[in-house]
Amino acid sequence: MNNKKYVLMVFAAIVLFVYPLNVHAESKKQNACITCHEFLGGALAKPVLDWKGSIHQDNAVTCNYCHGGNAGVSLGDLSQLSQQQFAAKQALAMSRSSGFIGIPTGQAMFDTCRKCHRESVDRYANSIMGKVYLDNKGGPSCATCHNAHRNVIPAVPKVCESCHKDTSGFDRIDPMNVTAVTINTLSKIRIKIAEQKARGDSPSLLPEFPEELGAFQIGFVAFGAVFILFIIGYIIYIILEKRR
Repeated sequence: MNNKKYVLMVFAAIVLFVYPLNVHAESKKQNACITCHEFLGGALAKPVLDWKGSIHQDNAVTCNYCHGGNAGVSLGDLSQLSQQQFAAKQALAMSRSSGFIGIPTGQAMFDTCRKCHRESVDRYANSIMGKVYLDNKGGPSCATCHNAHRNVIPAVPKVCESCHKDTSGFDRIDPMNVTAVTINTLSKIRIKIAEQKARGDSPSLLPEFPEELGAFQIGFVAFGAVFILFIIGYIIYIILEKRR
């Protein structure tokens, strides 16, 4: 029994030691897209600079995940390549036969983002803004609000100001799923905001419309409900103990 335990401990130690080395080696593997763009510099290097430190880099999502192509092309020392040799390497990396799609737009962008963000993309694709984008009528794409390479969770309504002059109430609706119901709700919210401003009132802690509930308010209400249930449970416990 002791021998089996010893063997398991040794095996676990080997796995814990070897696995990080493999991960580190994989992360150090040359990516042709990153290497080439950094080498070219200027505007072509900016996407890589923006990508570095992003949530996509943290999750090992590299250029070819979204743009396709062959990121495994062996480049060698780029500074030693002739113009013809460099062009040949570039053609291999950006080959359509290797799935290179360049900058995805329209349905191709939704399909690309859907690989990892299916639920969010499906919600947005069925919203008014998503449909307007797909119809090429000026709606924002995923990258418009989240940025293409320095990916962020956009601050609503600040990010909306690039397209909308009046963003009042935008922070109280779901920007990913704008429907006719959402627009009607927003209209009611704006009327209430205008009335509050006219009276000089402060916004109520618990809004009238469920869409207005922010994360903090939801958390506050949930914590309060749990606390009240705890107090009730404690009182019941004390009563039952006294009856014994």
